[in-house]
Amino acid sequence: MPKYELNVRDYLRILRKRRLVVIVTFIAVLIGTVIYISTQPVIYDASTTIKIEERKTVSGLLTEWVLYSPADVMESETKLIKGYEIMKQTAIRLGMINEQSDLDNINRAVGELQGAVTTERVGGTNMIRIMVTADTAKKAMEIANGVTETYMVENLKDKAKQVKHARLFIEEQLTSLENRMKTAEDKIRLIGENFGDVRLAEPIEKKLNELQFDLAEASQKYTEKHPRVIQLREQIVDIEAQIKGFSGKEIEYARLIRETDVNKKLYAMLREKLEEARITEAQKVSDISVVDPAVMPLAPISTNKHLALIVGMVMGTVLGASLAFVVETLDTSISTIEDVESMVKLRVLGVVPPLGREAKLKRGFFRDLKERIFPTDNIHRDTEEPIYLIAHFEPNSTAAEAFRNIQTNLKLDPTQKTILITSSGPREGKSSISSNLAVVMAQSGLRTLLVSADLRRPALDKVFGIKREPGMNEYITGSASLKEVLNGIVDIMVGEMDFDDIRKTPGLDNISIIPSGRLSYNPAEILKSKEVKNLIEKVKNRYDLIIFDAPPVLPVTDASLLAPTMDCVVLIYEIGRTSREALIRTKIQLESVGAKITGVVLNHTQPETEAVMSYPYYKYRYGYASKESPFNRAENKTKTRV
Repeated sequence: MPKYELNVRDYLRILRKRRLVVIVTFIAVLIGTVIYISTQPVIYDASTTIKIEERKTVSGLLTEWVLYSPADVMESETKLIKGYEIMKQTAIRLGMINEQSDLDNINRAVGELQGAVTTERVGGTNMIRIMVTADTAKKAMEIANGVTETYMVENLKDKAKQVKHARLFIEEQLTSLENRMKTAEDKIRLIGENFGDVRLAEPIEKKLNELQFDLAEASQKYTEKHPRVIQLREQIVDIEAQIKGFSGKEIEYARLIRETDVNKKLYAMLREKLEEARITEAQKVSDISVVDPAVMPLAPISTNKHLALIVGMVMGTVLGASLAFVVETLDTSISTIEDVESMVKLRVLGVVPPLGREAKLKRGFFRDLKERIFPTDNIHRDTEEPIYLIAHFEPNSTAAEAFRNIQTNLKLDPTQKTILITSSGPREGKSSISSNLAVVMAQSGLRTLLVSADLRRPALDKVFGIKREPGMNEYITGSASLKEVLNGIVDIMVGEMDFDDIRKTPGLDNISIIPSGRLSYNPAEILKSKEVKNLIEKVKNRYDLIIFDAPPVLPVTDASLLAPTMDCVVLIYEIGRTSREALIRTKIQLESVGAKITGVVLNHTQPETEAVMSYPYYKYRYGYASKESPFNRAENKTKTRV
């Protein structure tokens, strides 16, 4: 089976054909977007920017060692602001809870604040932005400022606690240092009183330390045989010899002197830091400063409604187009001439646009949508949408030309006089095609007989305004003669059609009609009668063409009974109503009874929405009379429908 690849025109055709799906989806998404926007709560935001001073030593190097933390201070403070304790104290400050509140209320208030507060570091600076969202502008401002004030108070408490801890530590170290200094001084005094020459050990030992330092420095510059290195080594040997002559008391005395000097320097430093700690503790200055306090927002930070609407419209269009292609893919009907001819292996005889109500009335979108969702029942549709004889009332129209095109494509010869027109299922336009095709045949000068072979739901009597009885049923059963059931121009004139309508176009006098007659309880038995063949043989001698309007093939067997006796069979197929499987099954069923299927007519097909031809319709005007003919004067009259 040949493959037909879609091009841009095919995509546009599908979108036009499924425009109802696109429009409904677009409106649904747009309505959903509007509802979503309208139901969104009003949210206000407020923000505060604070600056955290770099925390140096609270009281010098000692306290810096005490307070040292290897973590990122700014990131830690950013998380600390949203911590449990800060949020709890903020809730108490704002009156959300009090000190006597139970744990559940406290946790609920803390959770609410943590959900409303967001903190972030401002770039690589030492500033933090505290952002708050709330349902009112005042509440957002109060929470932002409340969190900032609580954080500053808690920071000051933490700083005071750390300073106090540092002060106590320094005081403890000073007390211990004083005790050690006092002990060392007592030992120095005792040794000095008992040993007079112990004081000589201290400068000798100091000189030894200096010489050792110089030797180490000279060894980096010179070799071992350098005079400077040799001289320093000799001096060190002499001093070490002197030290060996001292007793242990001289060495201990020198050590105590050095320890006392160090303790004195350390004691002076600690005294200085202690005073700094006391001053810092008395100042009570926080490391946090407010850069931008929170102010009451003037407008909510709701979503951009215009942008949301635009996004909704775009999404509705995309989704609608996608659904249109999905619906087109799921559609089992045939939509192109190429598909019909390749799948069914039958010629397409013509394409008929919508007639009657579909073509003449401009239904609104919502009315069309209602019709598709809640289709009108058959009885009402028969009343509201009678078959429109467009070949008679509008002979110059495009639709009338479609029937003439079918006549041409039938390529009938004198041996082909009987045509059976049927379809796969009901409501595909068999009677409409039969009636208009018969009018076209009559207009071309052919003596045409139109037979209503649908004994279940006949329609031709309403089309031409004639009586239903007597008709084919009465002729087959023998209760009426052929002359009695035939209806010609006179019967049409005295019927419901006006005389002016009869004069609309020439050729209507070439048409005769046999109505269905009384409805039968068993139409199949009537159509199987030998009288049907006798009727066909009789009318073949009197008419150039006989058109049988038969019931659909699949629901009933009537068409299958008539088809073998016909010279050709024409299938009517409405795009979008009947599946391709049903059309193929119809063909198989007719061929199985020996029917000669000539081709398929595509009915109710919009050329602007269905890719059924590779060229557009061109409007030509055909005249059926001379300028003096009265038919031209009636051309602009209001078109009437039967």
